[in-house]
Amino acid sequence: MKNIIILLIVLMSCLCVNAEVRIHMEKEAGVFKVPCQVNGLKIKFIFDTGAAIVSISSSYAEMMLANGYLEESDFTGVSKSVLADGSVIENLVVNLREVKIGGLTINDVSAYIVTSQNAPLLLGQSVIQRLGKVSIDGEYLVIHNSNIYTEEEIDAYLAKANELYDNDIFSEALKYYKIVYEYLGDETNPSVLISMATCCANLKERDSAIDYLYKAIDLDGGDNEDGILFVIYRKLSSSHYLNENYTNALECAKFMELYAIDISEKAQAYSYLADIDNKLEKYYDALSYSDKSIANFKQLKKKRELDSDEYLDYVRSVIEKGYSLQYLRRFDEAIDVFTSGKKIIEQRKNEANYQGLLDECNLAISECYESLANY
Repeated sequence: MKNIIILLIVLMSCLCVNAEVRIHMEKEAGVFKVPCQVNGLKIKFIFDTGAAIVSISSSYAEMMLANGYLEESDFTGVSKSVLADGSVIENLVVNLREVKIGGLTINDVSAYIVTSQNAPLLLGQSVIQRLGKVSIDGEYLVIHNSNIYTEEEIDAYLAKANELYDNDIFSEALKYYKIVYEYLGDETNPSVLISMATCCANLKERDSAIDYLYKAIDLDGGDNEDGILFVIYRKLSSSHYLNENYTNALECAKFMELYAIDISEKAQAYSYLADIDNKLEKYYDALSYSDKSIANFKQLKKKRELDSDEYLDYVRSVIEKGYSLQYLRRFDEAIDVFTSGKKIIEQRKNEANYQGLLDECNLAISECYESLANY
């Protein structure tokens, strides 16, 4: 496995070196024209580093709209610009969904529609800046940018990221996931964003983890493919919880309950809700959720053995029930629940969290006896 990782690192290093694209331009009337494709339509733009944005004439825009290269939803509004003589004009703003230059693809490019029928087609900074470092070599536009990749390279980067992720090399994995995400944009699979969030969480970058998870929700668009929204909201709830933002953690846990598709996920959602409600001092709500979680886990146990995550949530549900009773000053009942929790823990001595959970129950029982003595 170690040799495979080293080989992949060498391969990806080779891919990153001297990534250069050369595009032949046509010189006409003293200006260079760059061949492009806009939403599949072949267009030659004047290469103009002085233009702030891509611009197309109204006649071209009408033709593109009539032939399906533009849609009404691509028109995003109106923008004002100042001419050389100081006068102000208004231009329609359109989103060019896909611009291809020399085999490179740039998505979602803003462009002006110039009111003049014969206005030149200008390739401005809204595209040029996204190409990275560029230069002119005779009749060639040269793009010196390691951030422009082919689809094959992106597939290789994703494989590399997954390999690093599986080996817990989160910092390096995140770098390659970012490349994939920047390239694919809205076409990125939400699972990539979940992996990025997990990398950030392990690197203690919790705010970034939360941002990526919300982006994953946007990318999913409500499809909930393979039940992915439950996973996202579970991670969001945990991230907010660790940031001690219990209100947001509770909101996400309720979405866990909403998107749970089986008894295991329902039980996990109730476990999260019980824990968070105890933090928010909603002890009766926490008690109700912990009872629901325990009942679901017991039902699941009749069908099969719980996996490690389910087992941990099951134990946590029992412990949270004990805390709810303790906070409600029902100490005798709390002692019974914590004692039953110890019995469950003893059944899984091979678990990594075994001793910590056992110590937690013993401490809680001791506190309950002390409270009974002073009550």
